[in-house]
Amino acid sequence: MDGTRDGNGGDPSVIDSSPVEVLVELPCIACGERKMINTLTSLTLPYIGRAMQTTYVCGSCGFKHSDLIILENKGPTRFELSVESARALDSKIVRSNSGTIRIPEIGTNIEPGTASECFITNVEGVLNRISDVVSLVKMDAEQDVYERCERLLERIDRMKEGNEPFHLVVEDPYGNSAIIGKDVSVTELDENQARLLQTGETTFNISSGGPGGFMNTGPKRQ
Repeated sequence: MDGTRDGNGGDPSVIDSSPVEVLVELPCIACGERKMINTLTSLTLPYIGRAMQTTYVCGSCGFKHSDLIILENKGPTRFELSVESARALDSKIVRSNSGTIRIPEIGTNIEPGTASECFITNVEGVLNRISDVVSLVKMDAEQDVYERCERLLERIDRMKEGNEPFHLVVEDPYGNSAIIGKDVSVTELDENQARLLQTGETTFNISSGGPGGFMNTGPKRQ
């Protein structure tokens, strides 16, 4: 999990039982040797609940890959926060690997994909993540896209200063993501609404016809 300066405010002792090591008869993607060891650790995470951490380590070259599997299903849920002041930027955002984060005013979606990570941050932390991606796009962009990215970054800066109101929406088909703070609207999604949640990575609607951008970095669910 990835945290920011606000932390998760919970007990750091989240391991439920002793980790279990399993020898996996699969070749390492880095060196090809069949010496992969998978360590399984049962966890109870603040705001998320029961989870299983899997860590693959190659006994030959040391290659390491970790993943987090959420074991609970709290039902499809939508959280919405109207951010109208700098104080609301401290509201906590819990994003599981099945959660989608949206900011409609700038046409931005952070959607789950095969490499999705869980993280606990705040509204400002989400804006910082978006700024980082837009800055990367801007580096090699043609002039018109470069200028749109510049305008988008300026808007995000105003949002981080509390000078431009916006809405932050978190949706999760399993209910393992959340917005925690004052004046948060919580709605249960029906099956049809949950089915519409897309699978991808980070997208921006930066086209001239939209509020923000042009970019789609991940596949969509058909």
